[in-house]
Amino acid sequence: MTDIANTDEYEAWNGASGQRWVLNADRRDRILAPVADALLAAAHIVPGQAVVDIGCGCGVTTLAAAQAVGPAGTVHGLDLSEPMLGVARRRAEASGLSNLTLVQGDAQTYPPPRQFDFAISRFGTMFFADQITAFTNIGRGIRPGGRLCLATWQAFETNDWLTIPFAALPPDASLPNSAADGPGMFAQSDAETVTTTLEAAGYTDVHLEPIRLTFALGADPQEATEYVATTGICRTALDSMPDEQRPAALEAVRAALADHAEGDGVRLGAAIWIITATHQGRQRTS
Repeated sequence: MTDIANTDEYEAWNGASGQRWVLNADRRDRILAPVADALLAAAHIVPGQAVVDIGCGCGVTTLAAAQAVGPAGTVHGLDLSEPMLGVARRRAEASGLSNLTLVQGDAQTYPPPRQFDFAISRFGTMFFADQITAFTNIGRGIRPGGRLCLATWQAFETNDWLTIPFAALPPDASLPNSAADGPGMFAQSDAETVTTTLEAAGYTDVHLEPIRLTFALGADPQEATEYVATTGICRTALDSMPDEQRPAALEAVRAALADHAEGDGVRLGAAIWIITATHQGRQRTS
């Protein structure tokens, strides 16, 4: 494994954050399936291409890309989290695909092993310690004229699956960092900031397409509550509460989600960006 620049995220994703994802990997990937579908539809990966999947996690998008490129193509999955890569490796072995490689490393420092036609990422680029440096390094592995395709979150307030349960928490519940000014879930939620960052890292034709999706959070309000309580904004807010306040807070969340239950379960809206860009093979110097 190469040097790690993003030590905070390395510790998190090899610790509690990574273990949470591994514990419910299948369920999380099932809920996030509309994001992976939107990402891969926008990427237009074709047989024979070489693809790198940044922040590949448990490997859902990596395996899908490996199927898309076929035996003549290759896919390279990169992630900080060894626990999540363990799930990805097991999935890859079960799939029988032999045209992919899974490696632990930091996108900011990892030396690209080859020139790729495409770099993709589903929520794997939002936690970079230094975004320009990381995207510049990723660009070293993309051939001139190669493409970048990312899925990132739009702003917190546009995501009903987050705002509705959070609004049910006590008024003094602290809202975790939802700004686009540092590593985190919403680090790439501002279109202007994303465009400026990618252009500084050597990309052109930057385009952000807003996508509205629906997440099936659970078969019933209780199952949906279990999911949102262990994910993102709500989990962080709940973790900050005294133990004695959490049961009432969880019941309030369950009641709020019950208002959105239908015959097929609890479904709420989500908002993401699909970001595409072209790499020019050089970085801007001023």
